[in-house]
Formats: sequence, C-alpha cells, structure tokens
Amino acid sequence: MWPHSLRARLILWYTAILTATLACLAGLALVLLDRALRDSIDASLAAMARSIEASVRQPTPFGPSMDQMLESMLGPRLAERFFRLLDPFGRPDPRLVPRNPITLPLSPMALRNAEQGQATYETVALPDAGVAPIRVLTKPVIDHGQVIRLVQVAVSLESAETARTRFLLILLGLAPLAIGAAGLGGWFLARRALAPVDAMVEATRRIEAEDLAHRIEPPGTQDELGRLAGVLNDMLARLEKSFATVREFSADAAHELRTPLTILKGEIEVALRSSPDSEEYRRVLASCLEEVDRLSNLVEDLLFLARSDSGAVELAQTPVDLTDLVAEVAPVLHALAEAQHVRLSVELPSASVLVRGNRSMLFRVVFNLGENAIKYTGADGDVTVTLRVAGDAAHLEVCDTGPGIAPEDQARIFDRFYRGDPARGRGGVGLGLALVRSIVDLHQGQISLHNVAGRGACFTVVLPIMRDL
Repeated sequence: MWPHSLRARLILWYTAILTATLACLAGLALVLLDRALRDSIDASLAAMARSIEASVRQPTPFGPSMDQMLESMLGPRLAERFFRLLDPFGRPDPRLVPRNPITLPLSPMALRNAEQGQATYETVALPDAGVAPIRVLTKPVIDHGQVIRLVQVAVSLESAETARTRFLLILLGLAPLAIGAAGLGGWFLARRALAPVDAMVEATRRIEAEDLAHRIEPPGTQDELGRLAGVLNDMLARLEKSFATVREFSADAAHELRTPLTILKGEIEVALRSSPDSEEYRRVLASCLEEVDRLSNLVEDLLFLARSDSGAVELAQTPVDLTDLVAEVAPVLHALAEAQHVRLSVELPSASVLVRGNRSMLFRVVFNLGENAIKYTGADGDVTVTLRVAGDAAHLEVCDTGPGIAPEDQARIFDRFYRGDPARGRGGVGLGLALVRSIVDLHQGQISLHNVAGRGACFTVVLPIMRDL
C-alpha cells in the first residue's frame, strides 16, 4: 500500500532511486572488470605468442630454452597443456609432442585468419579436460611473406572467473548495507527538508478565528518553503483584515439598527399612553412610519451590498444617457441645496453621453454623491456637478468647498458605516459611498477621491461610454 505520509514517500523515492543508481554502477563496474581481465589475459597471450614466435625463428627452436621459457611463463603443468606448434595446415608439429597433451581446438575461422596473417582470440570450453574455459590465441608465424607455422597458446580463465565471482559476492554483500544507508540518508534528508513544513503546521494549528495576529515563522530562505510561508502569511493578513471588517460591520449594523428600534419602542410606548383620536397619536404614528422607512432603506442597502459582494446582482444592460440623467437629478439636488443654503451648479455637455447599465442605479450614484457634497459643505458653500467626456470614458465630478477629507480617512471613506472626520459625520449611516462604489464597480467603472486645495473634496466617477448602439 502506498504510504500517505510525504516523508515516507520521499524516503522511498530516495532509496529506490539511489538503489537503482548503485545497481547500475555495480553492473557497469562488473562489465569494466570483466573487460579489464579479458584485456589483461589477451595481452599476456600476445606476449607469450611473441616470445614463442621469436624462439621458433631460432636455428634450434626446440631446445631446452623453449621448455624453460614456457615453464617460466606458464608453469610446469600449464606449459605442457596450453601450448602447441602447428604447420601452416593446422597439423601438430611432430618435433614438439608435450606430455599428457590436451588438444587445443583450431576453428576454421582461426585457420582462415592465419592464412591471411591475422591472429585470432577465442574462448572455448573443454569439458573433458576438467578445466575451466580457456582463452586461446592462434597466431601465424610469417617468414618472407609466407606462413611457416601456427602458434597456439592458451590460458585458463579460472582466475578471471574467480575474481569476477568474488567481486559479485562483495557487491551482493554490500547491497543491504548500501540500501540501508540510502534509507537512513533519505530519512535524514526528508526530516531536515520537511522540518519547516512541520513548524508551519504547528504554527497554523495555533491560529484561531478569534486571534489571527499570529504569523508563520519563515525558514529564512528564498526557496519554495520560504515563498510558501510568505504566501500563507499574506493569506492570514487578508483573513485577519476580512474578519476585522466583518466584526466591525456587524457591530456598526447592530448599532445602526438599534437606534431606530429604540425610537420605535419609545414612540409606541407614547402612543399606548395617548388617545387614538389625539394629535399626539397621529404624530407618533407618523414618526414610527419614518423610522420604519429608515429601517427598510437600511436593510435594502445592506441586502444590495451583500448581493453585490457575492456577484448576485443582475445588471440590466440598457443604454443610459448620462446627460439626461444628471439633468433629471439636478432639481432634487437644487432643493436640497436651498434647504442647506448651499449654492449648486450643474455643468452638462450639449450632446448625449451614453453608457451601458442600469438607470436607477446610476441615478442613485449621482444623487448620493450630490447629497453627500451638499450635506458636508456647510452654509454659503458651493457644490459643482460636472459631466464631461474624455477619450472613451465619461467623467462625472462632484466637488464641494467643505472641510475636505483627511488623508488617513481617504483610504476607508468607501467602507461601510465608516464616518471618520466628525466634521463630515452629520447624519446618515455611512452606507452612501459604499453603495456608490459597488454600483460603479458593477458598471466596470472607477471612482476616486482627491482634495482640491482651498476648495474641499472632489469625487470623480469614470464610466466607459457607448460608441455604437
């Protein structure tokens, strides 16, 4: 069964690969040893054949010197059994008849090669002689371009086979030790390589939803594990921020819902103590209706934001004339501005500016931005709503002459329920700009904010325009 542990799999893979590598190296070493032994034997046969050939060319080749030379090279026993002199036709020379002779084979190929002046090496078995396979060299003796004799020398391969067998036994004996060492080395390397992973696992287990401030200690390297620790820490930072946002959102939503509910409870208690026909009773019911409308609008806004975050908002893709839309919103904004003693100016292009989207949502964008500017500008202030076209985009700018927005608040001004500067915290629940940003994002647009020196805040909405209907 394949192990589930990564450490065990690494050890098995390491051991298997190292064992296969050692097996290949052992096989190669065995082949090289066999070739080296064979080359050494062939070299010794060639040396003996040259010595015998030189002796044969002497005037009296078959004297005591020949026997002494062969005995010194092969030993007394082998000198008689593994040496022959033949005539050019492969027949034994009658002048050299060894004791207890063993007939060395002469193959047709060796005889043909000898006729052409070439030596032949062969490995043959002599089962009847009771010896190991032998290596035979058949070499012609050439005089004045003619083959005058054939020299055959042979050497037993018993020593070579013994050396090869011993080497193979040594390899087989060392194999378990090598495999055990490979497994131990694989365990050590896997343990050392996966130690940072174990530390990450333990650190991750200590992190809980209530406390996401803990981070994984990076291994101090820029390898894959170092990058993994960095990615996990980035993910934890995003999760911490998301959880903090959710907790803050829940607290703010609870606070905003508690206020109208408290008002409703107080008004209902007053109504219960009043006569149904009195003016106070009708005033209380009217106040309750206002709070119910406020609650309904708040719930609708929260529902829209939740659906927008989940991508469940269906956007009607219809052409919308922004010039006509801003002109439609202008009278409502003028009424609000007059009530706040604010001067409002609207600058529109002469031509239509078409975008693709939802008219009611875009109406709310213009209204929320205008209402927000009027609310925070203050008496005798100025608010300017400008619509223009730049390139392939429509730019809607809403600027005021209010106190502006502090730089530390600009990054969070579009967050839900966020109201940073007390000077800009008059009324509302802090959802207007969050709704604007969600609607602009749904229309593949962008919204930005910057303070104008000496004039206040300026919001800019950029939406792609339609060139062809």
